[in-house]
Amino acid sequence: TPASLSDAVAKQVEKTLAKADALSATVKNRDFRLIYQPVVALSDGSAHHFEVLVRFGDNGSPFPMIRMAEELDMIEDLDLAVAEQAIAVMAKFKNARLAVNISGRTIITDSFMTRITSMIDAAPHCRGRLMFEVTESAAIEDLALADRHIQVLRQRKCHVCLDDFGAGAASLAYLQQLALDVVKLD
Repeated sequence: TPASLSDAVAKQVEKTLAKADALSATVKNRDFRLIYQPVVALSDGSAHHFEVLVRFGDNGSPFPMIRMAEELDMIEDLDLAVAEQAIAVMAKFKNARLAVNISGRTIITDSFMTRITSMIDAAPHCRGRLMFEVTESAAIEDLALADRHIQVLRQRKCHVCLDDFGAGAASLAYLQQLALDVVKLD
């Protein structure tokens, strides 16, 4: 019946808005934690750098929250919050080399580039030690723009990596059109 369909849609919209509000508060209040996964050199087993991974609440998979952030167009704020905290960690640990994940949606936004370049410029200690891993959980809609943004990061001495190539939306076009430092295979 039309009334029951309308009620079902209204309930779903209400749930989605509640989830969006909760996610927004989580990011704003930095109510997440970072864990650091070592990436080791095969030649000698030493830690080359650490990949920064975000975790929410109950230690479950972060993927549902990240996916929701992408779907609700909130991923840029999360990516920036994680990068901000990683840069702060690098100020405390002068030898730390950290790689932060950046969504394919985030890498093409001018607002991200304005904010992240300001963060990098204000923290010269992270140059040469901060890396960005472009994830393929969301397709990059404008590869030419993404590449221009990647080059800006590289000019600031930040390496850029395509994360888990083959696991998601990425195609060989990414490899042909993006000038990257590293490609991680799934």
